Amino acid sequence: MADLISSWSNKGETLPQSYVLPMHERPVDPVPIVKEIPVIDLGKAKGEERTVVVQQLLKACEEYGFFQVNNHGIPEDLMDEAMKVYQEFFSLPVEEKANYAKAAANAARGAATLYSSSARHYETEEHKYWRDVLEHTCNIDGEDKSIWPDKPPRYREVIGSYSVEVRKLSKIILGLVSEGLGLEAGYFDKDLGQRMLANLYPECPDPSLTLGVGGHCDPNLITIIQQDAYGLQILKDEKWIGIEPLPHALVVNSGLAMTVISNGKLGSVAHRVVTNTTQARTSICTFICPEEVVEPAKSLVNPCNPPLYKSFKWRTEFMPHYLSKKSVYYAALEPFKIDAEALYV
Repeated sequence: MADLISSWSNKGETLPQSYVLPMHERPVDPVPIVKEIPVIDLGKAKGEERTVVVQQLLKACEEYGFFQVNNHGIPEDLMDEAMKVYQEFFSLPVEEKANYAKAAANAARGAATLYSSSARHYETEEHKYWRDVLEHTCNIDGEDKSIWPDKPPRYREVIGSYSVEVRKLSKIILGLVSEGLGLEAGYFDKDLGQRMLANLYPECPDPSLTLGVGGHCDPNLITIIQQDAYGLQILKDEKWIGIEPLPHALVVNSGLAMTVISNGKLGSVAHRVVTNTTQARTSICTFICPEEVVEPAKSLVNPCNPPLYKSFKWRTEFMPHYLSKKSVYYAALEPFKIDAEALYV
């Protein structure tokens, strides 16, 4: 557990060399915090303005790949409790958190796993990222929560309730996306996986030399993010811009699986997290993932708009490639692209 940044980061004033990134990866240029990222009032989706909301959401996905939602239906007190529970978890004594260290958690697939930087590459990566992570599945129906942390004592109750509410929200958002794309009714009603990842980015001795997370695109359908401080940046027109956190709003972004289903209409945008010297940042990220074959939706494909991607099994075919190529943004989709010229041979 000595690897956890939160177990030692307040004991020195110098950034360890293993966290110093190469010059071209450092966040050296000033990045504006913008207010232009679309904020969508989901409360209006229940009434006569639903069509307007659908178009706002689709435009946000097309232009930014990110948007924020308010009036989303998740109680504010539950959001506050979830954030507090995660902050308490990361503040537990080292010996308490040791039960969830990466090696100990590998016994059960989907069990709570605690690690620093990145799960699969910590031992081999030359440069590490400034974050601690707690990750586990949260498929709601019948899941055995004994694989979740039992401390703080309220963890399973609070995060269980939070997971249910986020699941409901994801169905609303995916329903709006489906309408906007013109997909058949119930397209996203199939079995979907749900994974929760909580990040702690401690105060950093020198934010100009490192990142909380490097630039990447998410592999899944959509990600729903709750955050308590600034740090999230997205790549827009080849420049990084910061997303201003709004109280009790949630950030939503589309992933690479959605790019395939939409046949390239909805892109997945690269994003990263920067650190700061004065305030730790905690984020709760819920990943909604396909459980089956991913392919361009049949209703979006025709002779004038041929498929851009092959069908593939998301978990067993796509994810291994994604995890090996994550740092190069969109490269994970390259093996699954269809050569346009080959369509007419």
